Amino acid sequence: MMKNVVLFGGGLHANVCADIIEKDGNFNIIGIIDSNATIGSYLYGYKVIGRQENLISLVEENNIDCGLISIGDNWSRKIVHDCILELIPDFEFVNAIHPSVIIGKNVKLGIGLVAMAGCIISPGCIIGDFCHFATGAQLEHDSKIGTFASISAGVVTGGKVNIGRYSAITLGVTIIDRIIIGENTVIGSGSLVLKDVPDNVLVYGSPAKIIRERGLGDKYLNSL
Repeated sequence: MMKNVVLFGGGLHANVCADIIEKDGNFNIIGIIDSNATIGSYLYGYKVIGRQENLISLVEENNIDCGLISIGDNWSRKIVHDCILELIPDFEFVNAIHPSVIIGKNVKLGIGLVAMAGCIISPGCIIGDFCHFATGAQLEHDSKIGTFASISAGVVTGGKVNIGRYSAITLGVTIIDRIIIGENTVIGSGSLVLKDVPDNVLVYGSPAKIIRERGLGDKYLNSL
């Protein structure tokens, strides 16, 4: 029997996550847990069943087996993750990987991952927990990505790239091989990264240059 999965977060990202789960066919979506949407309303065809703070009772009432954090912002995903484990320390998180995703040999995948249509994860890569890959992202061989990081649509990396936790590689970025991207760093859309980038900065341009520093939790998306 398929496990019953709940989505945490009802923003635009949830629409894509639901689509992946539907196409994959391994889980039954019970509903969405969201902090703002009206309980009982429907988002993307699924009922908003309650709030995160009531997770314990929601699990019992809805026979929830597992969950997926359907939030695009890296730090927000981390906060929700921590809150869930405070309530249910052994709560099970699952991956949502579109059937069209290509995964090479000797790839190590974490938990709580989202990989949208057309992504390529080449041999030897190591993917940390709760990372998100948007449509068509390409990660070349032997690269590493830290927990709660994200790679947006159209990103292409060279081999042996290392991306730190909480960092976001946004739309259409190109990163040459053997580059190190620090933690909590954002690479702006369309950038070309030719050299290592430190922690806690925003960079963009071709070639990419440091624009300013950024703190944990600083927003970089228009929606979650």
